[in-house]
Amino acid sequence: MAEQTQGTTSGLSVQGLPAWQLARRERIVEAGLHLLESQEYDRIQIRDVAQEAGVALGTLYRYFSSKEHLYAAVLLEWSALGRTGERRAKRGSAERHLRSRIRGVITAFERQPQFYKVQVLLQSSTDPNAKALLSEFAEAAQVSLVEDFAVLGPGRAEDAATMMWAIIHSMLTQAIHHGVGMSEVYRIADGFIDLLADDLR
Repeated sequence: MAEQTQGTTSGLSVQGLPAWQLARRERIVEAGLHLLESQEYDRIQIRDVAQEAGVALGTLYRYFSSKEHLYAAVLLEWSALGRTGERRAKRGSAERHLRSRIRGVITAFERQPQFYKVQVLLQSSTDPNAKALLSEFAEAAQVSLVEDFAVLGPGRAEDAATMMWAIIHSMLTQAIHHGVGMSEVYRIADGFIDLLADDLR
């Protein structure tokens, strides 16, 4: 359940904020990310994030309407950091790059499963600000993977990206919540790429 807003400006877009407010907001997001790297989401209190960021609790609520809103922003930041590394690493054939990219995504969640748990938990958020950022997170992930499948052509690339994410989410749920070995997640993801290998070369 979300810790609800205590302020009136937390639904405002970051667009139009002065640089000092953007920097403060970023500091809050980085504090939230740092805390999630070391503990589970349900053990983090919103006041812990404020303390980590060096801001008053009321100040935090000027930027985020709830804990869920904040952690949707944290997910966006975490995924953006991963995509930056992927762009730098892009080389070789589309198939080779895609295998590396998918393994990187799975490995990131394997190393920090709490980020996957937050993503799943936020799916049921009733906070419209959290829902908007989570939609942005999902869209960015989809667009990025469509680009990796681009050699298949627009329609097939979109379909392949949708199916690939469905496989990843399904298998990660089995691994993180039901004890299936992570090796199975890699195996099934690689198997899907195998089906498209001839067209990716």
